[in-house]
Amino acid sequence: MNKSESINKQSWMGAIFVLLLFCNSNTAAAQDADTWQHELTIYGWYAGIDGTMQFPGPAGVGSDFTVDASDILDNLSMIFMGGWQSKRNKWSIIADVVYMDVGDSGNKPVTVSGEPAIASLDMDISSWILNGAVGYDVVQTDGATLAIVGGARYMAVDVDVQAGFGGSGVEISDSEGLLDGVIGVSGVFNFNENWYLPYHADIGAGSSDLTYQLYAAIGYRFSWGDIRLGYRYLGYELDGDFIMQDMDLSGPLLGVGFRF
Repeated sequence: MNKSESINKQSWMGAIFVLLLFCNSNTAAAQDADTWQHELTIYGWYAGIDGTMQFPGPAGVGSDFTVDASDILDNLSMIFMGGWQSKRNKWSIIADVVYMDVGDSGNKPVTVSGEPAIASLDMDISSWILNGAVGYDVVQTDGATLAIVGGARYMAVDVDVQAGFGGSGVEISDSEGLLDGVIGVSGVFNFNENWYLPYHADIGAGSSDLTYQLYAAIGYRFSWGDIRLGYRYLGYELDGDFIMQDMDLSGPLLGVGFRF
């Protein structure tokens, strides 16, 4: 798949995702406007990227790379993060979308034919991450809820790398679309009417060898919605056909939710 095809595919996926959210909200409201509860959340995720990249070629070049959150913000081209939840009785529908376009450059430690070396790297990573799940509360009290959730996670990622090793260099562009089924738990602990602790954990596989996610936060409710401060970790373990062998995104986040 070339990069233009990947971008078109990502654009279609994003459009379909937004359409599904729109249809879901209107269908839910039509079914029972008095019992469905909806929440739209917009948040910032101060995420750092850790991972392993494997460069193909006769030199057998490999590289472990780390991009700090401060580097991501300094080189950020575009970012969008948002979430949606519809809930009625014990059933819930959860959706989440993250788009990032980040870059990093500089001298990085790499491995060439099993030996450590320093290379000049210029990297650009753009990615869509779409999460969708259905949950059912197995615990539902005034103090806490616990739902079993099942759904899917889709990640489309483009990687462009220019690497210089002394007098030689490598220039690589690679794209991948990964669709994984996930299962997990989600819920809240209520300290009182205002303060609460939301949490989520899931694990899955499919196109990737393994994907997993952990999230927890402290939140405060208002009449119009809530504010939450937390931490999110999202990991991928990939097969050997893609330039990225594994990727982890983690860091604190701040979100504002609007209920209606």
